[in-house]
Amino acid sequence: MSTGTFQVDFEHLIRLLAENLYSDPHVAIRELIQNASDSCVRRLAQQGVFQPAIHVRIDPTKRLLVVEDNGTGMAREDVVRYLATIGASQTRQVKFSTADQNAAQMLIGQFGIGFLSTFVIGHQVIVDTLAEGSEQAVLWRSQGSADYSLELGTRQQIGTTVTIELEPAFYNLLDETTLRATIIRYADFIQFPVYLGDDARPINRMHAPWHLDASEHEYIDYVKHRYGVVPLAVEPIAIKQQQAECVGILAIMPLQANLAIRPRSLDVFQRRMYVCQDLQLLPDWATFICGIIDAPLLELVASREGFMIERPNYRALREALVEAVRSFLIRLAQREPATFVQVVKQYNSGIKQAAVNDSQFFAAVADLLSFESDIGPITLTRYLERIPVRGADERTIFYVLNDLPASAQQRAIVGARGVPVLHINSIEEKFLKKYCSLRHGVSFQPLTAGIAELIEAENDQQWRKLEQHCEQLGMQVYAVRFEPSHLTALAMRSSDYKREQVVDSLLKGSGSLLSFVQSVGRNRSDDYVLCVNTLNPLIQQLRDGQPNDPTWATVVRALWGYALLSSGVELTPELGEAVQKAQTSLLELALAQR
Repeated sequence: MSTGTFQVDFEHLIRLLAENLYSDPHVAIRELIQNASDSCVRRLAQQGVFQPAIHVRIDPTKRLLVVEDNGTGMAREDVVRYLATIGASQTRQVKFSTADQNAAQMLIGQFGIGFLSTFVIGHQVIVDTLAEGSEQAVLWRSQGSADYSLELGTRQQIGTTVTIELEPAFYNLLDETTLRATIIRYADFIQFPVYLGDDARPINRMHAPWHLDASEHEYIDYVKHRYGVVPLAVEPIAIKQQQAECVGILAIMPLQANLAIRPRSLDVFQRRMYVCQDLQLLPDWATFICGIIDAPLLELVASREGFMIERPNYRALREALVEAVRSFLIRLAQREPATFVQVVKQYNSGIKQAAVNDSQFFAAVADLLSFESDIGPITLTRYLERIPVRGADERTIFYVLNDLPASAQQRAIVGARGVPVLHINSIEEKFLKKYCSLRHGVSFQPLTAGIAELIEAENDQQWRKLEQHCEQLGMQVYAVRFEPSHLTALAMRSSDYKREQVVDSLLKGSGSLLSFVQSVGRNRSDDYVLCVNTLNPLIQQLRDGQPNDPTWATVVRALWGYALLSSGVELTPELGEAVQKAQTSLLELALAQR
């Protein structure tokens, strides 16, 4: 057996790690500020009293980016151990060794590879550092190869200066506006002041609203600061469970802001440093919710640009956030109805989809949400108060889908009975289905599928004779009564009648209608029947007319064609031919009588 040793192209390995570990090259700014912050934490733990500060400077002429801190600095052996060794982390070492647990909790870094990100944006990195107790500063220089140099540094005060000679692709970091936005994005909550250039005031806030026990107005102000838009509503949250912990804020932004803010997005921080925009922690149905949280228990991936989503603490936090979002929405609905109305106006489908998906939220808001109708916005409670009751306290909600409008005849019939018609989309149709399933005696019916509930069977035997004469002509005709009386007839699919209407018909003694309902399922899907309105004077004349007279048959066939066309039926070739023949016969009859 023989053995060998792996050969490593060290320079290529460093570049490979640096360029593929991080999805966003600007994360190098985060890593540099984080290292500076951790250095200040270590000095604060050792010294007790001093004024930490982090300075970021640019030199556009020399294409330099400089990050400087007055933290602990590093001695020569620390530089070799932590800067020149991939995977070694001074912060991680201090976390496990320090007796000051408050300081340990303030430390951010842990993997020891974050410094590699500097080689994504720069072709040379220089570190000038002076440790407390050291007589001379140390200067470390590397171009991302296997070799580095160590020499005497020039720094006179305790701390570290990192200078990056930028690659041309990242000269945009020399733009102060871009650099400022990047620092605020990643390091807004770092507890030490970060100064940009010669600014006398720090550019970071240092504290989030939840660090300061802020008022609702201050939370709103912060959301505006981060996103540039005033939110419709905000909800401070604090979750502390065995496996789930976070503090932060949930927000509902104006609809126009969603063009810039991704649905269900959470800006997630960990120990005050921004990690990533997460799109999975919030419930799937909360498409109109965004937020900002600090989640200390989530386990980071190596690049610290995301979390291990299969770990128990990630799943536990996701479940806890479902309850937080639900509580937020229920509070709005119950305690801030005016705000809730504004939210619903902008996110109507989103709110109703949320209710469909979450039963507790549904129970809280089902009777508060309104729907568009013929008479304007109306809640389902108000709708049910307006419509007629059938049988044993049974009521039907009529609706049309926005892309499938009802016919003029159907609208006239429901309008004559004072029944509003809801104008809804497919999500609202699911909402109606859930609503009716939870309420005894309430059903829902698409208006385009028929309006049998609003039609009453006619019992007079004279009408039975009319139906029989029409049957001899090869037509299924049923005498029914409905408003408005000026409508002569209505064409309906036989399959649009419901089984429960058989009971109503039996109670009313309509054997003819019962026979018709029992035929459902035996007819072809394009079979239509003619329902003539017994309240209409023309139909009454037809009842009293002579069936043997050719004129009588012509009028019936013309009524059939009129009803089909008025009902908005999409005619099959056979129906089209029948309608054309009926209309032609009527014209011939009119001409013959001149």
